[in-house]
Amino acid sequence: MQGEHIVRSYDEELALLKAKISEMTKAVEAQLNRAVQALIRRDLFLAKSIVGDDEKVNELQRELESHSVKLHALRQPMARDLRTVIAGLKTASDLERIGDYAANIALHVKDLNNVSLDKPSGLLIRMGEIAAVMLQDVIVAYEKMDVQKAIEVWHRDDQIDSIYADFLGELRECMTEDTLNIKAYTGLMFAARCCERIGDHITNVAENIYFVEEGNPYHGEPAEDQD
Repeated sequence: MQGEHIVRSYDEELALLKAKISEMTKAVEAQLNRAVQALIRRDLFLAKSIVGDDEKVNELQRELESHSVKLHALRQPMARDLRTVIAGLKTASDLERIGDYAANIALHVKDLNNVSLDKPSGLLIRMGEIAAVMLQDVIVAYEKMDVQKAIEVWHRDDQIDSIYADFLGELRECMTEDTLNIKAYTGLMFAARCCERIGDHITNVAENIYFVEEGNPYHGEPAEDQD
């Protein structure tokens, strides 16, 4: 926070907004990590629990939206404070979508249970692992409003996109050579697409941090080019 307001409760409300974002991010991070573990272990019980726990993330989003609307109505924030509230709402939406994608990954674990797809599965798991670390790092950037760290996380999404391209190439070869396991390949493809989209939503969170601090959108300039 840049300076304190005359009304101390206003600062407390803004701090609560940030705390709720942190809580929601950690819940989503746990969902994603568990989804990756379910993939690695082909653990149907774990996968089912992930799908069931998605409602907790949705409830956190509703709480955050309610707090943001109340804060806006009562305080009528301006300048950086207004950007903080807007970014909080947008970030909550992105986090909710990440939670949905983690649940969708878990839904497809059952499709992989009876086949061995080591190479494409390994690429999928790597995408999930990178996304999980990105999510962990972006919440640190959010808590500290660290623009440089947010930019670094934003550019790390290129790794997910590159692995996703390799994954699709591997999967095409598998589908051409083995037409008996199309359902498994399709499940793997949907799960990989979820990982790719999770990376995109994490970059949105990084952009929100930049917006709060700089007052304008981030267009992809490398971190070293920033003043």
